[in-house]
Amino acid sequence: MESYKTKFRFKDLYRFAGFKFYESYIEEDSILVVLKRTSTTGKCPCCKKRCRYIHSRRQRQVRDLDVAGSKVFVEFTSFQLDCDCGYNGYEELDFCEEYSRQTKRLEERVVILCQMMCIKDVAKEVRLDWKNVKNIDKKNARKYIIDLEQVSPRRIGVDEIAYEKGHKYLTVVRDIELGKVIWVGKDRKKETLDEFFRMLGMEKSWNIEVVVCDMWDPYIASIKANTNAAIIFDKFHIAKAITEAVDNVRKKEFAKADDVERKNMKHKRFLILARQKNLVSEKQEELRQLLDQNKTLFAAYLLKEQALDIFDEVDENKGVKRFEKWFKNVFDAGIEQFNDVVRRIKKYFYGISNYFIYRLTNAQSEGFNTKINVIKRRAYGFRDLEYFKLKILQSCGLKCP
Repeated sequence: MESYKTKFRFKDLYRFAGFKFYESYIEEDSILVVLKRTSTTGKCPCCKKRCRYIHSRRQRQVRDLDVAGSKVFVEFTSFQLDCDCGYNGYEELDFCEEYSRQTKRLEERVVILCQMMCIKDVAKEVRLDWKNVKNIDKKNARKYIIDLEQVSPRRIGVDEIAYEKGHKYLTVVRDIELGKVIWVGKDRKKETLDEFFRMLGMEKSWNIEVVVCDMWDPYIASIKANTNAAIIFDKFHIAKAITEAVDNVRKKEFAKADDVERKNMKHKRFLILARQKNLVSEKQEELRQLLDQNKTLFAAYLLKEQALDIFDEVDENKGVKRFEKWFKNVFDAGIEQFNDVVRRIKKYFYGISNYFIYRLTNAQSEGFNTKINVIKRRAYGFRDLEYFKLKILQSCGLKCP
């Protein structure tokens, strides 16, 4: 195989439009690269034309990518223009933004590292101040995130996630069809979701057909006030409430059991709360032996399996009828732990029945919540809430190419 040898020259690393390498100086642990202008005109950032009218000149020194473990600083002369289009300010440069203290390629490196590491570690890696690293990442996030003016959602999911201890939440709105987060707001009040619909606009809000959320009254009130959408309550919240009722039955039965029964019931919580169809044959036999010893626990388990099987029903009318029959079975069983669950399902039944029509859940939102928690843990928490919201949109939202 033929090989090609090329001569590497240090100055080739600093070939920028309108500039050329002039000379370099090596100090203790840094290198100063001096660039010389090759053009007497500057590029206007507004009209993108070359401008010959120079108002003033200034000497700039910016940080570049390290070379061989040494910090590199680039020094050059920048023009302030008086363009015919009316623009008065500094020229547009291909390698550095106006007023920036770093080159674009160094900032790109920082942004890539910030997606994998916390700010403190990135600052240590690139040898910049952590506040500077944060500002670079924040600026980049703002630049590439798409705002609500560019989206027209038809189906949305609304969920909340805790960003700090003490019941402090963020409301996360995602576009179900795009599979992306489109908005993040502070708190989980009615006013929070009202702000989303206000920013989206009245016309787009009334074009929303379906909203998937949990049974949180402030969200429901905002959706009804700002849209004409069908509300679907996430089936996983119903399943959670039912399994919690079964768990409460297990705890009560365990408390009043004798020593032999307690020994058999011990470490069986997973078996009781798991779906029977998801258990292997050995575990199913172990579960059967446990339930045979306690009629109340057996009845609670059957009620759980009946309720969760209803969500597999394809036909809406059959699903509604099966729920009505399940309500009667709960009443006949007389297990008080299920009373609150039944009252809650009846109160929000209009949103539960819509599930059989649209077959939508907030499962994708839960997946986003996992990614958001990873972002939060990686940074050991965020003091700057705006930055945290930008990081969520950067990781889970729509981005400009």
